[in-house]
Amino acid sequence: MPKAMEKRNLLNISQALFALVICLAIVAPRMVRAEETVTIKGWLRADDAPLTDAVMVVELEGEICLYSLLLDNGRFEFELPIGAKARLHFLKPGYLAKEVVVDTHNAMNTDRAERINKAVRFEVELESEEARKDKVYMGPVGNIDFLNGTGLMKVRYDRRLVAVMAGGK
Repeated sequence: MPKAMEKRNLLNISQALFALVICLAIVAPRMVRAEETVTIKGWLRADDAPLTDAVMVVELEGEICLYSLLLDNGRFEFELPIGAKARLHFLKPGYLAKEVVVDTHNAMNTDRAERINKAVRFEVELESEEARKDKVYMGPVGNIDFLNGTGLMKVRYDRRLVAVMAGGK
């Protein structure tokens, strides 16, 4: 094999090894973090009505639904991977549907955040459709995310309602 070709092959191999090391340095931390989770625990309430017909759906990244258990007493618990965004849908016949968005990016940014963000707890209270006739929530009623830098939890609420148009459109 000519010397120029040997040198070029060595360069390609060394470049490939360098690229592999860079990729591992970038991807490896994400691979470790992807295995970490935040436990989401909460309580769904609807006046004093039984919750046997209530439903909770956890939509991860707008593509997949995660398994989550909603007990008859309204308690729920599930795991969200670190670095994910989930939309939680709470539904019960005769009640306004509610959504809560949970974004776990930055949840484990610091040692302190890792200690306090292992489990996030909150409550959701459904309101009777009769109390808010012909209205729906404009969007998610709550957003839970974590501050970049500190990892501390930040919660925002939006309880704005909009009128339902005739025919449900």
